[in-house]
Amino acid sequence: MSRIRRAGVFWPVVSLLVLSVAACSSDDGGPTSAPAPATPEATSQPLNSMSGELDLSYLPDDPTELMMATLDEKLDRVARKMAYSGNQAYIPVLLEFLRFQAQEEAIINLTSFLSRLKDDVPPEELMLFSPEQSEWKWWIEWLGNNPQVQPPEGYVGWKSQLYSLLDPGLGAFLYDGVKTDIRIEEVIWGGVAKDGIPDLTDPPVVSASEADYMLPEDRVFGVSINGQHRAYPLRIMNRHEMANDVIAGVPFALAY
Repeated sequence: MSRIRRAGVFWPVVSLLVLSVAACSSDDGGPTSAPAPATPEATSQPLNSMSGELDLSYLPDDPTELMMATLDEKLDRVARKMAYSGNQAYIPVLLEFLRFQAQEEAIINLTSFLSRLKDDVPPEELMLFSPEQSEWKWWIEWLGNNPQVQPPEGYVGWKSQLYSLLDPGLGAFLYDGVKTDIRIEEVIWGGVAKDGIPDLTDPPVVSASEADYMLPEDRVFGVSINGQHRAYPLRIMNRHEMANDVIAGVPFALAY
C-alpha cells in the first residue's frame, strides 16, 4: 500500500525522494543567510517550459538511492532562475524541492530561494531568513494562508512526472486538468513505498484479562458482529493502518 496524503499543519515530516540542489554556507549564530550570486536572467516562463531544462530521468528509481542523490548543477540552475524571476508562482515548485530534501546545505539554499520570492528581495541583496523557515512545515502552512500564490502552468503534469519516479501508480493520480476539491500543492506522498506498511491479517486474539500490555487510558477500535466483540488497540493499528479479520464468520476490513 502506498500513501498519498493531503498536507496539513499536523502532518509529520518523513524521509522522501531527494532532489538535491547546490549548497550555500551559513554563519553560526543569528539568522541563516545565503549569499546572492550573479543574477540569472529573469524569467516568467511556465513550468513546462522552464523545467524542460530539468531531466528527471537521470535520478535513480530506488527511493533509498534517491535519498543519497548528489548535488546537481542543472537542478540548481533551474531553481535559481525561478528564485530570481520574482514570480511567486514558482514558490510551490521550490516547495516540492524543499519537501524532498535531506541534506542540510541544500535545505538552506532552497530556503533562501523561497524566502527571496516570498519577500520580493532583489537579486543583489543578501538573503536572511529565520531558522523556522528552513522547515517544510512552515512553508506549507504559509502557502495555505496565501491562496493568491498559485503554481505556474504545467505544474500538475510536472508533479506527476516527479511522483512517477517513486511509483508509476502515484504519478497516475496527477495530470494537467485533474479535478480536485483541494489545492494540488497539498497532495504529497505519505513517505512509504508500495506495500511498505504491512496490514494485520487474522491477528492473534487474547481475552481482556490477558491483555496486561494495555493501559486503562489506551484507546481501541471496537467491532461487534453477531454478538461477538473484539478490540483493536490504536497504538497497534498506528503501525499497520489496516486489519483484515473474521468475527463470527464474517470477514471484514478495519482501515485507520
